[in-house]
Amino acid sequence: SSRQEPENTDQITWLLLPCSEQQLQRGIARSGVNIHDARIWYEDSMLPPEVEEVLEGQQEDLFALNDMATAIAALSDLEQKKLTAVMEMAKPECAGEIRELAKNLELFEFAPKVRTPAEYGRYMIQDSGHYEYDPNLEEFYDYERYGKLRMEKETGAFMEKGYVAYCGTLTLGELMAGGPAEQHQREQEFQMGGM
Repeated sequence: SSRQEPENTDQITWLLLPCSEQQLQRGIARSGVNIHDARIWYEDSMLPPEVEEVLEGQQEDLFALNDMATAIAALSDLEQKKLTAVMEMAKPECAGEIRELAKNLELFEFAPKVRTPAEYGRYMIQDSGHYEYDPNLEEFYDYERYGKLRMEKETGAFMEKGYVAYCGTLTLGELMAGGPAEQHQREQEFQMGGM
């Protein structure tokens, strides 16, 4: 994909992503261009700038871009903010890796605008929804100690947008490579082989 003007404007087919695979196949067929020889150029995007930055200059597969756009379109505004924070931590390098992060956001804890262990402890106790916060007990909460305790047990980091922690069992690399589906397939093969 490239932001530069296309060289040959005679053979342009405009596609609005995300779209169904059938619409994508029809658009490719209508263009008459061999998809493997085609150059992808995007005119405009509603993607977060952080996503565009990763895609800039990449030679991306059209189907991978569509899958990524589909996964991102399904996210709320808050989830898209979480995705950009997760991307800052995970450093994806292509559309497929971004798609896997978008599909697996529940494996990440995101505390927006948090910069210290005490702020993280306060966020977790008051705002995360994991606990019932009682303002009558405010003086008894040790936010810093709780934040530090959680951070010791997590794979997390303070990012520009807040604190991000990965809570999955696969490595981030395995997750971005499509780990859960592959792992499930391996487990199925193992079970069938063991019968």
